[in-house]
Amino acid sequence: MIGSGDTLDEATLVHNENLLKLLKRVRDVNLKFNSKKLNLRNPEVKCMGHVLSSEGLKPDPNKVTAVIEMPKPTSKQQALSLLGFINYLPKFLPWLSEIAQPICQLTVKDAKFIWTKQHDDSFEEIKKLVTRHPMLKYYDMNSEVTIQCDASEKGLGATLLQNGQPVAFASRTLSQVEQRYAQIEKECLTIVFACSKFSQYITRREKITVESDHKPLQSIFKKSLLAAPSRLQRMLLRLQWYNLDVQYKPGFQMYVADHLSRAYLKDQGDQSHDEFQVLALELEEINPLDSQDYQRKTSPATESQ
Repeated sequence: MIGSGDTLDEATLVHNENLLKLLKRVRDVNLKFNSKKLNLRNPEVKCMGHVLSSEGLKPDPNKVTAVIEMPKPTSKQQALSLLGFINYLPKFLPWLSEIAQPICQLTVKDAKFIWTKQHDDSFEEIKKLVTRHPMLKYYDMNSEVTIQCDASEKGLGATLLQNGQPVAFASRTLSQVEQRYAQIEKECLTIVFACSKFSQYITRREKITVESDHKPLQSIFKKSLLAAPSRLQRMLLRLQWYNLDVQYKPGFQMYVADHLSRAYLKDQGDQSHDEFQVLALELEEINPLDSQDYQRKTSPATESQ
């Protein structure tokens, strides 16, 4: 699908102009197309398990049908296969992880495979969900970007929005170490997670609005980096790549991210995201007193307190 417009005639004109440019470029580099695989003016196109249409992005109906017709798992291996098969769906169904939780528990190491009514209910609900998948908006370079973030006791949730419509969803569990973080640290970690997950969309943008329901976090981003506690400093350093405008928004107005943090995707293992690597960072010259203060606040002894 090449080009777009407000009307069918405009879309056709833009499509034809871009197609001619593409074919000219193909001829310049001596690239050949297979005529049997070249389809023009299709209303939708299947690509890598997804369907690209004029309305937006949606899952391949063949994969949806495969999930609906899949037999009930009778072993841990089959349960893993089911979870692996629907693994691409959370980008369309952010609440899928919550529904699939009973089946996930059957795949835990040393867990006995005992299929009960709750697993039947979970399995049937998964089938219903995949038939009611939402449409994702195509990412637009010219539209403003908003990220909604929220952290619960054991999970992180984030949504990338443009003009109030979802472009992508993301969620994950907190490790055992991260679950012991203070709430403000969890909320900041959510922003780090969201920026990392949506990096391809937000890198080099002039402004990214981040909405959080944790009001103290807004003031942290307005203060000097040296004024933050050491753990928050490390998180804030990871965010120096991005031009973030952190704003407070009440939780009841952030229903998507709030739900994602409670319907998080189950991670394997206990991996802390506290460690990081700073690839490149330009710092302004600071005087010796500021330098000593920075060393004191970021020293291992201070961090352990």
